Amino acid sequence: MWEAEGFAEAAGKNLVFVSLDFPRDQKIKDLVPNPERNEELKDKYGVRGFPTVLVMTPDGQVFGKTGYRPGGAEPYIEHLDEMLKTGKKDLADVEKLTKALDGAEGEARDTALDAIIAKLITMDGESPFIGALADVVAEVYPTAKGDRRKACVEALVAAGRVDADVLEAAKAIDPDGANGLWAKAVGSIASSVNSDEQLEAAMVAIEDLFANVKSVAKDPGSTLCANMAFWSFRIKEDEAAATMWAERGLAMVKDSEDPEDDRLRSFFEDMLEE
Repeated sequence: MWEAEGFAEAAGKNLVFVSLDFPRDQKIKDLVPNPERNEELKDKYGVRGFPTVLVMTPDGQVFGKTGYRPGGAEPYIEHLDEMLKTGKKDLADVEKLTKALDGAEGEARDTALDAIIAKLITMDGESPFIGALADVVAEVYPTAKGDRRKACVEALVAAGRVDADVLEAAKAIDPDGANGLWAKAVGSIASSVNSDEQLEAAMVAIEDLFANVKSVAKDPGSTLCANMAFWSFRIKEDEAAATMWAERGLAMVKDSEDPEDDRLRSFFEDMLEE
């Protein structure tokens, strides 16, 4: 992308580019000037995959996060321009919200908390500010009651902060899966699998969802089916289960005209051919 015609000139009007390299090949790694500093920055900014593009202020405050996007230079420049606008607004909003909470007591604290919860529910899932606000909501959630507890659960699910307790709370709020909160909570757990224990928990959660919800929505249902098909085949070596989940997923996207579903459709078809 950086070498694409017109990209550097157009994007460079508002941005200064800094590129950090994380090669896999050891011979190339040895050529990186300061790999320790690169690793420090990767951990500091929570980089988990590549490519990751961070948009930040001159003093290092991140207000935009993205990665690879298809379409070439022009749409990517538009994407960055939009991040410059919305990201700076989010930065200002978050600073205002957290400042209002600091030192607040009684009714003023309740008002500040409700504002943070409402903001978190509406934030883009890729926003770099989610972590700070989710920390506040996670602290409030265990003792929250009534509508505030429900709002906390919705906010934590939207932020991808779902543990076993939040999952159970989402199921209690959405027992028939009608408003999609239960499915979103399961989707969050499935997207965060990094260990055998988390894998088992995710598979149980997905099976429970599909067993008890009459009609799981295509989003995130088709992705959950893809996860189960892959895990069943590659990890559990259960071809029958893999086939069942692939068939279920394919039924969800087979007639979809959404271009985003083409990849999933191909995955399910390939899985069923193996």
